[in-house]
Amino acid sequence: MAEVLNTIDTENNGQTLCSNEVDMCSNVSGIILSDVHRHSDCHLQITTVQGQCEIETSPGTYEILYEALRCSLPAPYMLNSTSSDIQILSFYNNSGKTVIKSAINTCRNFKVNISIHQITVSADHEIWEGMPSSFTSAKAVVLLLNKLSKYNVCIGNPDEEFQDVTVVGAGISHQSSPGIVAYREGDFCASIGAFTYHSTIRSSSCCLLVQHNRCKTCSQYRKSLKLRKQRLNQQAENRQKQGTDLMHSTYKHKDMSSEMLTNKLQQQKKHIQTLDSEISKMKRTVERDILQKGVTLGEIQNNEVKDLMATCQEEVYKAYPDENSFQRLFWEQQMKFNGSGNGMRWHPMIIRWCLFIRQKSSKAYDAVREAGFINLPSTRTLFDYSHYIKSATGFQTDVVKMLKEEAAKIGLFDEQWKSYVGLLFDEVKVKEDLVYDKNTGELVGYVDLDSVGNQILEIEKVTNNTSSKLAKFMLVLMVRGVTTSLKFPFAAFATTSITADFLYPIIWKAVQILESFVKLKVLFLTCDGASLNRRFFNLHRLNNELVYYTVNPHDTSRNFYFVSDVPHLLKTTRNCFSNSQSHKNTRRLWKDGKDISWLHLVRLFEEHCELDLYNPCPKLTRGHIDMTAFSYMKVNLAAQILSDTVANALEELYDEQVSETVNFIRNMNKFFDCMNVRSLFEGRNKRNPNLDPYRNLQDVRLNWLKTDFMNYLSTWKDSVVNRQGNFTKSQQAGMQLSYQTLQGLQISVNSITECTEFLLNEGAPFVLTHNFNQDPLEQHFGHLRHKTGANNNPTVYEVRNIMTQIRTIGAQALAPKRGNTQRGNINRVIDNTKLPRRRAIMF
Repeated sequence: MAEVLNTIDTENNGQTLCSNEVDMCSNVSGIILSDVHRHSDCHLQITTVQGQCEIETSPGTYEILYEALRCSLPAPYMLNSTSSDIQILSFYNNSGKTVIKSAINTCRNFKVNISIHQITVSADHEIWEGMPSSFTSAKAVVLLLNKLSKYNVCIGNPDEEFQDVTVVGAGISHQSSPGIVAYREGDFCASIGAFTYHSTIRSSSCCLLVQHNRCKTCSQYRKSLKLRKQRLNQQAENRQKQGTDLMHSTYKHKDMSSEMLTNKLQQQKKHIQTLDSEISKMKRTVERDILQKGVTLGEIQNNEVKDLMATCQEEVYKAYPDENSFQRLFWEQQMKFNGSGNGMRWHPMIIRWCLFIRQKSSKAYDAVREAGFINLPSTRTLFDYSHYIKSATGFQTDVVKMLKEEAAKIGLFDEQWKSYVGLLFDEVKVKEDLVYDKNTGELVGYVDLDSVGNQILEIEKVTNNTSSKLAKFMLVLMVRGVTTSLKFPFAAFATTSITADFLYPIIWKAVQILESFVKLKVLFLTCDGASLNRRFFNLHRLNNELVYYTVNPHDTSRNFYFVSDVPHLLKTTRNCFSNSQSHKNTRRLWKDGKDISWLHLVRLFEEHCELDLYNPCPKLTRGHIDMTAFSYMKVNLAAQILSDTVANALEELYDEQVSETVNFIRNMNKFFDCMNVRSLFEGRNKRNPNLDPYRNLQDVRLNWLKTDFMNYLSTWKDSVVNRQGNFTKSQQAGMQLSYQTLQGLQISVNSITECTEFLLNEGAPFVLTHNFNQDPLEQHFGHLRHKTGANNNPTVYEVRNIMTQIRTIGAQALAPKRGNTQRGNINRVIDNTKLPRRRAIMF
């Protein structure tokens, strides 16, 4: 039908037809208009040409434009409308999947942008030549679509040999072309003609739309990829020629064949032989030097040295005037030893220090003691102090007594608010091995879960006709003071991986002992977000609401709170964020119409942090962006990613597309600051009020955590649930943080805020929220793993002995400096309390 209908710009008394008041229906004959009403704010022109409907709109008629496009949109495009723009989508349909290929977005100001594979086409692309600045009519939009259909999507570099060069979403660069940066694109099921590819590497300046198959910049970068691949292949060949080092940490036993395991054993034997020969050579060299250059002091010279030390005593006191100086104490102990001979009574601090050194390495301690430079207690003396309490699993009477004495020494019973403590628990991996204890005559290494758990295990053994199981983990319970410095390893249990039903009696028996015998008030329980811990929480469910507390049966006037460890929550939050459109690509975080994408950080790092002289985020490194199995476990990397510095850089350097990512980072940064108050002065020194201690109930941070932060999480969920489109529950779950992380955040916020308010009401002058996490337990695990060097998997026997020593060493046991937790302030006060010592048994 070539007829052109009269322009419906009918003016009766100066009025025209309103766009949203016209009911348009098309048939084979043309256009039928019904229920026509008049309005003064819009113009509508409808034209039919050969059965095709063309509707033109004037500025301000956004709804008319939508109706016009709905009528005239050519195949194969699909129309979608949101609250902020009109979307025209095209799709790939390969391998049984339908993925968005392009999106033409028309905003309410009639500006249009084109996104190809979720990347916006630049404004200087040739496709915009001859196009109007504002697309106020369907005719202009259709014209753009017709022009777009003449272009192909640049295929980049989809060769399979290049795909292992980098991970999805990570940038790569080449020395020969430092100005070119590329990224590996995820799976869009893209195709061009009969060719389909599932991943490709693009230049960051890729044109996206080309007349042929590949743009110029991607073609140039192809040369760099070839050079990089050649270099990697050459390195692999060189390693093969030189021989494979199977002892390297990259070779896991589970990935090795029996032949490779045999070769590794042979390599280890050769390596041990080499080390033994080197040690023997060094010993011979030292002995030769002592014989040739060593000087033996006679009685007269020995007395002169003593007199010299006596004359230097005044200088030592001037250099270290503080009586709590460790250097001064050490000097006095050396002087005392020279004057007393064999009847030396060592200071308790020296005993603790020597126990700690010997716990790290007994050979190193013996070498220092035998060298003759300094005098130290004998191994036999240290043994009596470290074995005052029997090393065993489960709850021990002597340990309970020792905890009560430690609490009294710190002053936990002086004020009621000081007596509140928390109970931390977690499992550490141990070696599956049996060790014969010559003192008791038993084999140590089997599962031991205290009285109730052992009875259940015996019933299972008789019922299933099975034998005793070797322990794979050690469940460690630690008592931590809330307003004091108490950190005491309370008990340990050998397990094969504890379950909620076995954990329940152990936890409540520990609470009973602390409340009834030690007279400490257990306020909270802290653990990580493992599934068994969440199941343990749910065993205390009183209603259908979130389980974050239960009634304390030993004192019904206060609750017993559950806390999900905040540093673990920060790591899992960062991990969900890192998998949003990158890395594992298991999530597509989304809120209020905008993505929360890890690729925003990749872009920030590669465009402004890695190449620019001015670095807006000086702490960000490649290790923060390209996550590895090791970096996933680092709390400090997660805290530096989710920081105000990164949020400020994104907000300053990029447009509104990153606004939700910025908002997400800001909320998580403030959450972690409020939950990680560590000292009285950190907030003042860093000029960050979120790090100030909590001193009153009107603190605005408590209200922010309970209302603003929790509302942010709930509105995020509502935004995803109400998102337009046909999304499955799995897809909706992928648009948010993981269910476990969200539940952990809610539990910790509710528990820690209520505990803080309770302690302030009880008279505590201030509360440090850092005391609610399980960092001391992680530091304790570091001591277990560092026994005699790098011993990542100690046996059950070793764990029992180390825990006994750590109880004696106390604050002298320095946390590993490069561990996953900060060491914190070191207690430099000299403790003169006499240490208990094992007495010899007289027959």
